[in-house]
Amino acid sequence: TEYKERRDHFAFYAVNTPVNGFDSDRESFMGLYNGFDRPQAVFAGKPENSVADGWSPIASHYIEVSLEPGEKKDFVFVLGYVENGENKWNADGSMNKAQAYEMLKKFDTSEKADKALAELKEIWDDLLSRFKVSSGDEKLDRMVNIWNQYQCMVTFNMSRSASYFESGIGRGMGFRDSNQDLLGFVHQIPERARERILDLAATQFEDGGCYHQYQPLTKKGNDEIGGDFSDDPLWMILSTAAYIKETGDYGILDEMVPYDNDPSKAQTMMHHLKQSFYRVVKNVGPHGLPLIGRADWNDCLNLNCFSMTPGESFQTTTSKDGKVAESVFVAGMLVYIGPEYVALCRRKGLEDEAKAAEIEIEKMKKTVIDYGYDGEWYLRAYDDFGRKVGSKECEEGKIFIEPQGFCAMAGIGREQGLDIKALDSVKKYLDTPYGLVLQNPAFTRYYIEYGEISTYPAGYKENAGIFCHNNAWIICAEAVAGRGDRAFEYYSKIAPAYLEEISDLHRTEPYVYAQMIAGKDAKRHGEAKNSWLTGTAAWNFVAISQFILGIAPDWDGLKVNPCIPKEWDDFKVSRVFRGAVYEIEVKNPAHVSKGVKSVAVDGKKIDGNVLPVFNDGKTHSVEVLMG
Repeated sequence: TEYKERRDHFAFYAVNTPVNGFDSDRESFMGLYNGFDRPQAVFAGKPENSVADGWSPIASHYIEVSLEPGEKKDFVFVLGYVENGENKWNADGSMNKAQAYEMLKKFDTSEKADKALAELKEIWDDLLSRFKVSSGDEKLDRMVNIWNQYQCMVTFNMSRSASYFESGIGRGMGFRDSNQDLLGFVHQIPERARERILDLAATQFEDGGCYHQYQPLTKKGNDEIGGDFSDDPLWMILSTAAYIKETGDYGILDEMVPYDNDPSKAQTMMHHLKQSFYRVVKNVGPHGLPLIGRADWNDCLNLNCFSMTPGESFQTTTSKDGKVAESVFVAGMLVYIGPEYVALCRRKGLEDEAKAAEIEIEKMKKTVIDYGYDGEWYLRAYDDFGRKVGSKECEEGKIFIEPQGFCAMAGIGREQGLDIKALDSVKKYLDTPYGLVLQNPAFTRYYIEYGEISTYPAGYKENAGIFCHNNAWIICAEAVAGRGDRAFEYYSKIAPAYLEEISDLHRTEPYVYAQMIAGKDAKRHGEAKNSWLTGTAAWNFVAISQFILGIAPDWDGLKVNPCIPKEWDDFKVSRVFRGAVYEIEVKNPAHVSKGVKSVAVDGKKIDGNVLPVFNDGKTHSVEVLMG
């Protein structure tokens, strides 16, 4: 779009030397049929001096440079963006470029550019210094210390709203996506995490539901998508708890936050969390399990859609009243996340509310055991006919990954060994050399009662692809169960640093997580797609840092509870937490996977495994002995 009445922003590209030519039209620069490996202007050695008109703009400068033997010349190229606001035009009616020229002055010499890059490096050094591991495994250290945390920052900035795969900002930022992304970056930028939580809460409805997406520029919900995705409300409880555990800032709970961005409907953040909890509790189906709505975390499991119209959106089309189809996965979420709400109630002095919520959690736990377990694993759902989904009774799609992760993390049926049976079934039916598939067997035909999930080819995307995001939940569940070898096995199967040797197969960047990898039913098994903008980044950082390495923020301090491969001798972690630095050394002479025998802080043994909050700006040494 052009810089006209409704546009006050523009991008620019400049260099700090006179140019001998330029191009801004893509076809003129590239050539009609050339690839990126052979731009026409570069191979011709001359510019076309083209001016883009209408679409496909690019920016290219042509500079003729002469060098004497041993001579060096530096040029600074700047790509920038400006928003002019009301000062859009000069007096003569031309575009106001003053801000762009001011920006260019900041980088018009090599010295200024080097200084700016050094300052940027300092910012990243600071962001990446909040959690650092030294394990003796170079790939693990590189993954944790640099790329995983870097990717978490990228998801903070963009959520899923812009990427190679989805252009523009039309999609908006996801409610569930952004709440989960926060788990991975809250330790780096807690003040921005606070702002993000309040922005998300402001898109919530008064009944606890919420817009599934919102626009980051307006911070308002996306009407085209709407709401009624059953998992959305619970993620905000989890993200708010994570923020408070990281910072100790309970003041966020007293913030007045609008509903549906209407200031007249503002209530405290604590009220928003209560509405989130009871949105799920009060909307249950025939078995007492949460109603699935349009979908839960799996946007493609559309049990109320029943679409036969080509081009119709599975996410926005609902043909049923939604009073029958239920989600065992959301039930597992409630049992896992609900205790965080209970803890917040108690810390706010709301004991009666805490007890009432506990009753609902226990009721849901029993409901899952009674109606959500299939003998060897947790069911996925009940469809609109009241039939089991993700059951040995099903023709296809007999076992799904999502409920196995969250129900096992929540400890549902732990006393009866149901969680271990389910995790063993994951290993038996879902495991592959390249990660865990989403379900098995893959769907081979369209099931109108299941929706979009059955439209994909077998082994791709949600139809038995390896969805890396939910692999992390199994990693966490295995760590909760104390099986460190298996947790790390699953971790290393999808962590990009361990896939460098198969880059020809994997085919995405060997340093960032992809959304999915083709599953065992696919002809391209092991090939990844959709890198960068995925919830895998946050959840795998949580899985490795808090569940495997076991360094997890808690309400009253930093909890240390590793679950590692038995062969590990030791590892070290440097963790910035609430105004102090904790230099933690974990020793494992007994070669166990889990169990903390003793903890010493600054040379003195402490009771338990929660490191105290110092907030003194100092560095404290911690020695942890496993056994």
